[in-house]
Amino acid sequence: AGVNALSGHGRRDYICTRLAGCFGQQMSEFVFGAIFNEDWRRLRDVQERKEWAPGPFLKRPRLSDLTMGILGVGDIAAVIAGHAQAFGMRTLGFASRERSEPGFDSVTTDLRHVLGNADVVVSVLPSTPHTRGLLDGGVLRSCGAGKLLINVGRGDVVSEAALLEALDNGWLRAAVLDVYATEPLPSTSPLWEHSGVRISPHVAAVSHPDDVAELFIANLELWLGEKPLRYVVDLDKGY
Repeated sequence: AGVNALSGHGRRDYICTRLAGCFGQQMSEFVFGAIFNEDWRRLRDVQERKEWAPGPFLKRPRLSDLTMGILGVGDIAAVIAGHAQAFGMRTLGFASRERSEPGFDSVTTDLRHVLGNADVVVSVLPSTPHTRGLLDGGVLRSCGAGKLLINVGRGDVVSEAALLEALDNGWLRAAVLDVYATEPLPSTSPLWEHSGVRISPHVAAVSHPDDVAELFIANLELWLGEKPLRYVVDLDKGY
């Protein structure tokens, strides 16, 4: 966050670094909490009706039978993918170039392939000129039917209109959102009242003072030693 304003500035006579390497665990907990919460929401509903109803849960798929598609393959995505593999899930990554990455069974530049083959789609993409509106224009039709979308990256990767279209057409069964194009999310947004949307106020991962201090000190020592810094931002790319 905050890099967009710097990217639009013409100056390039400085080195910008970002706080990273500490959000993956938090975001992974959020992602899997969202996945598990689907069953717990159903269990809550039958509990409120005081029903003993195991039937709907006897045929639910095992995580080891599912595929997770992750949009973005950076340090946060690597943690999420690693945890997914620990559950036996197949992991597909979408990136700007094909390559081998830890935690991923494969990484491709084919977005529609990832959307079509994943049961759960997780976006951890940053906000850049190449990612803004990436999932707009009917792209989510490639999901097929009944996919779960979790966005913990940046909100402008997909518009409200595209999300609502995907939900109303059944391409998505639910959208778990922690980020939005406009924050705070306006009270007039139709996302608040849509039954298929789960809203979180940008808290999938928070900055802890000890993480900030640890990385700052590490980079300061590297800078004083005239060594390459960690997590340097490419301002032209926007991340």
